[in-house]
Amino acid sequence: MTSGAELLSEILLDNVKGRHTLIVIGKGGVGKTTFSILAGAVYARKGRTLVASLDPAKHLIEYLGLEKPLKIRRIGENLYAVQYDIAPLAKKLSSEYTITLKQVMPGLTIVNLDEVVKAIRNAPGFEEEIFLRILEELYESDYDYVVIDTPPTGITHRILTLPSLHTFWIEQLYELRTKIISLRYAIARALGREYKPSDPVLRKLEELHEKYKNLAENLRNHDRTSVAIVATPEPLPVYEAKTTLELLDRLGMRCRVLVINRILSREEASSSILEIQEKSIREAKQLGGESCRKIGIKQHSKTPRSLEEALELLNLTVELDKL
Repeated sequence: MTSGAELLSEILLDNVKGRHTLIVIGKGGVGKTTFSILAGAVYARKGRTLVASLDPAKHLIEYLGLEKPLKIRRIGENLYAVQYDIAPLAKKLSSEYTITLKQVMPGLTIVNLDEVVKAIRNAPGFEEEIFLRILEELYESDYDYVVIDTPPTGITHRILTLPSLHTFWIEQLYELRTKIISLRYAIARALGREYKPSDPVLRKLEELHEKYKNLAENLRNHDRTSVAIVATPEPLPVYEAKTTLELLDRLGMRCRVLVINRILSREEASSSILEIQEKSIREAKQLGGESCRKIGIKQHSKTPRSLEEALELLNLTVELDKL
């Protein structure tokens, strides 16, 4: 009989031939962080692995005893972990916007500039932009494997959609800006003036286009990226798993594994809860097709507070069809 460790290793390493990123997605509270630690431990047997949590709940700090956010810590052989924190990264991004605005719009007064930056920081999508910066950083890291513990489902869906969406809009803005530059040149020529086009806006758009294009390509590259979806055997988490699979299909991304976590035994649950659980598991088995493997993790008595305690969950891991 295949052990939980062998099963997870078989699934996570199937057709993985080079550097690989596993993105772990799910509703808040379903066990994304716990599964991310398990996946990280499996990958660490093959190469240097980083478990990176973007989840604002910051459970990774508690579970692995990390000192503080944004500091990478070695937690096992070939295994490292880091918890990201939005607040300091938001401050850094705001400063970058300030510098960029001064470069492309030197006529802005300091008062106006402060108001613009404040508006940007409170604008929809600002938080997602920070997560995109983190993703870009993780793809450029020198780890063999990276496991990303994501924020709750809604935020993660927007993050995954943005690289392709940003690429499209930047292309439209680039075309519009090019027309503006051409018009300036035509006016200068008609007036007999010299005009040397050296536009900071075009340079910035080119830089952003390259960045988001590369990120979108990495997400779609099945050799480079795959997704683990985590849910509990309840209607709402399973429904969110379904919507995530639909999004992955639209984006051209691959689901590697669907994990149903905290499955209660018949002795532990009432008949009404068992009925809900069994229905949810049946629905989960129908999701994602054959390429998305399905596994279950039975209910464990306590939340892991160390790597060793997390690894004990491998003894409770089985293929979903065997439940």
